[in-house]
Amino acid sequence: MLRESKLVKAIENYFLRNYDVSRMTMAEATDLRFKRPDLLFIQARWDCLHVIEVESTISRAFSDYHGFKQLSKYKGNYKWLALPYDEYLKAPERVDRECNRRGIGLILVSGIKHLRVWEEIQPTYRRGDFLRYYPEAEQEWYE
Repeated sequence: MLRESKLVKAIENYFLRNYDVSRMTMAEATDLRFKRPDLLFIQARWDCLHVIEVESTISRAFSDYHGFKQLSKYKGNYKWLALPYDEYLKAPERVDRECNRRGIGLILVSGIKHLRVWEEIQPTYRRGDFLRYYPEAEQEWYE
């Protein structure tokens, strides 16, 4: 089983390679309501905020305190759930249905030593300036 910390690092590397987020990435950024997404990326070119919640198991993705529930509390232009591929395979229809219903993107990670990361479902874009909800990130962005 992939540990959450290993998943977070693989996804961080993926976003740095594939998105224009070289300006800033933050792990565990705190929002104004003291909630903490696992990763927060600000896409420099478009000022788009990507909020990512990483879960190591399918049960955590659907629990009352993690995964989809947690993502519903965060503000961002793009919201993503990240899961290990083998966990996703335990309930792919359920995960796909919930992602599509909520407009949440799905990132999958597979492998043991060399992790492969890909986007399975694209998130819905939400208009708005959400950076103000993350004071630490906002301060670093404007410095």
